[in-house]
Amino acid sequence: MQEVLLGWAGQVLGRSGVVQDCTWEHRMSRVLRLRDEHGAEWFLKRHLQRDRYDMEVAAYRRWVPALGGRAPRLRSCDDRLQAIIVSAVPGEPAPWPAPPVPGQGGQRAAADLAVQQEAGALLRLLHDAQPPLPWPGLGPAKTAELDQLAPLAAGLLTPSELGFARSQVAALAAITTAAQVPCHHDYTPRNWLLHDGAVRVIDFEWTRLDTPLADLARLHLGAWEGRPDLREGFLDGYGSQLDNTGHVILRGCAALTAVWLTIKARETSQPSFESASRAALRRLITEAALTPDRPRTANRRPATPNPGQLRQCRSQA
Repeated sequence: MQEVLLGWAGQVLGRSGVVQDCTWEHRMSRVLRLRDEHGAEWFLKRHLQRDRYDMEVAAYRRWVPALGGRAPRLRSCDDRLQAIIVSAVPGEPAPWPAPPVPGQGGQRAAADLAVQQEAGALLRLLHDAQPPLPWPGLGPAKTAELDQLAPLAAGLLTPSELGFARSQVAALAAITTAAQVPCHHDYTPRNWLLHDGAVRVIDFEWTRLDTPLADLARLHLGAWEGRPDLREGFLDGYGSQLDNTGHVILRGCAALTAVWLTIKARETSQPSFESASRAALRRLITEAALTPDRPRTANRRPATPNPGQLRQCRSQA
């Protein structure tokens, strides 16, 4: 298959060669870094699943252009091969935030915070790539997602863990003011590149319409653990802070995401990732037990037409 892929790449790029095999451990796609005869670098990505290919092509055509030079551009795609060629953007992988050290800050903490602020501002550009669509059916949609996962999750999680996830998702039924925007769905440091102080984002195979808070779920489960300063910095960069309804949606999305990640880790034979995903779900359970109901806050102008998700805290350019 690699010979076929490189033959297609030659038709698109002209004379080119493989610089590096960048395929992820999960092997859900094949990723090759190429260099053409002019020295420009590209990524060739072949999806094993048709829906992943279709979603990524749609994202590159509909929403990614709104990010300008802070994301790759689609050069070509082949429906038969389920493959795309995109430009390589400059930058080095963003480091995972350092764990909190009581009484210590320093340059590393400041650097982590700056990255989160940049990442928040970049995510806002993606979410604003099209006008938000009212979504009064958020609750039923998320319940349906969990119901679909439940048979697989039952063999990986305890009844109490799965029951907790159901309770968090069930709380979304009362929310009728939600909206859908273009969401990345894997918006974590592993998909961020740093260059000259700016964050760039890659990998759009999970991108689809969803509540904006869905893009905070994985950060809430991982990178922000024990670092509320990073969450606040990210939201400051984004231009909004969570209100009461936003917290409810984030908890529901985070619980659902933790269940999904646990299943995916098992399906792709990643035991350490499976353990981490389940541990993240347990942290959510602990947080819920320790956190009292949030008091109501004063009304503020929402960042989007759906009150109760994100409230505006600064103007957007």
